[in-house]
Amino acid sequence: MIAGDAVLVVFMGRQWRISLGQVLTLGRSQQCDVRFPDDEHLSRRAGSLVVLDDCVLIRNESRQKPLVVRPPAGEDRVVEPGAATASLPFPLFSLVFAGAAGAAVTVNVDARAVTPGPGQPGAEPPTASPETVTPPLALTRAQRLMLAALCEPLLVRAGPGAVPATYAQVGARLDRQPGYVRNVLKALRENLSGHGVPGLTSDDDGAAHDDFRWALARWAVRTGTVTSVDLEDLPEGRGER
Repeated sequence: MIAGDAVLVVFMGRQWRISLGQVLTLGRSQQCDVRFPDDEHLSRRAGSLVVLDDCVLIRNESRQKPLVVRPPAGEDRVVEPGAATASLPFPLFSLVFAGAAGAAVTVNVDARAVTPGPGQPGAEPPTASPETVTPPLALTRAQRLMLAALCEPLLVRAGPGAVPATYAQVGARLDRQPGYVRNVLKALRENLSGHGVPGLTSDDDGAAHDDFRWALARWAVRTGTVTSVDLEDLPEGRGER
């Protein structure tokens, strides 16, 4: 962790420290503070960082290129051209910019000085059942285990690997057949939808597909119904962490 209220930015072995209200610019232009390689696929002015009271404001200043906010574990957050996002709730994250031939330019940011994470002063300790979240119905042990296995990659991986597990992967993790897993999660989705949770069935969005793993996993993670604590209940020796 860095001292004081400074946010630490690291790129290609160089470091920048920015404090409350300060702006750090990123891009290919010589006028940018963090200078990217001379790659025409990277924007001259790709983005900027501004330190706020409790987070970092990330602004995409490119006219054409999206950027990605990547936490240490979990789903990427895409910031479209001209848009901005706060770094909350991440105390540590990376900014990823796409260069030529798919090469990634990655800028690492340590914002723990302004955004405490678990175990740091001012942060709430993680709990298996957050007080502010109440699932709309009681989950059986089988449903909770399957939700945990479904969400496991989102809770332990970052970048392209942070996707919900497939039915086959959940089945392998819990020693169940993929068809059984699909049926249990389908029934859970329907029950949740009946209790007012949107986006979990085809009736909600008119979609013609039946793969709602993303919708279910996002709901479980974002509401705190499944957290990293729940992964401790999964069987040992199966699956990949």
